[in-house]
Amino acid sequence: MPNRHHIARKGWRTAGFTLIELMVTVAVIGVLAVVAVPAMTGLVNAYRLNGAAGELQAAVQLARSEAVRRNVPVTLCGSTDGLTCSGATAWNRWIVRGRDPGTVNTIDILRDETPAGGLQVSGPAAGIVFRSSGRIDAQAAVTTCMPVSNPGDNRRAVTVMISGVSSISKSNGGGACP
Repeated sequence: MPNRHHIARKGWRTAGFTLIELMVTVAVIGVLAVVAVPAMTGLVNAYRLNGAAGELQAAVQLARSEAVRRNVPVTLCGSTDGLTCSGATAWNRWIVRGRDPGTVNTIDILRDETPAGGLQVSGPAAGIVFRSSGRIDAQAAVTTCMPVSNPGDNRRAVTVMISGVSSISKSNGGGACP
C-alpha cells in the first residue's frame, strides 16, 4: 500500500501547468497577437472609410430626393459652421441644405455630418446642386481618404452622375491623401 506522501506528491504533479507549458502558451498567444493586430487595424480603417462613403452616398440620395419632393434646388456642400456652404474643397463637415417651399428666404438644413477622426473628405468647392428634376449640371465626385497604408485601398469616391445616381469606388492612394 502506498504511503501518504507518495499519493500527495503524485496528486500535486498532475494538477496545474508546468513552466514550459505556460511559456509555450504565452509564446503562441504572442505570435497570434503579432499577426492579428495589423490585420485588425486594416479592417477597422476599411470599415471607417466604407462608413464615411456610405454616409456621403446617403447625403447625396437625401439631397436628390428632397430636391424632387420640394421642387426646389437642394445643395450638398462642405461647411464650417453647419449653416452655410464654405466654398472650399476640403469638407471637414458637410451639409444638405435647401429652400423651404412656399418661402423665399427660409433655408432648411436637412443633414449636418462630420466625418470620424482621421478621415479627410474633399469635394467640389461649389458643392453638388440638385435641380428639382433630381439631376445635376455636371458629374461630380466626393472623395473620402485616410492617410494610412493599411488598407491599401485607402480612398473611397462617391461619384454622382448627371442623372443624380451615385456609386462608390475604391482606389489606392499609396498611403497618402490629396
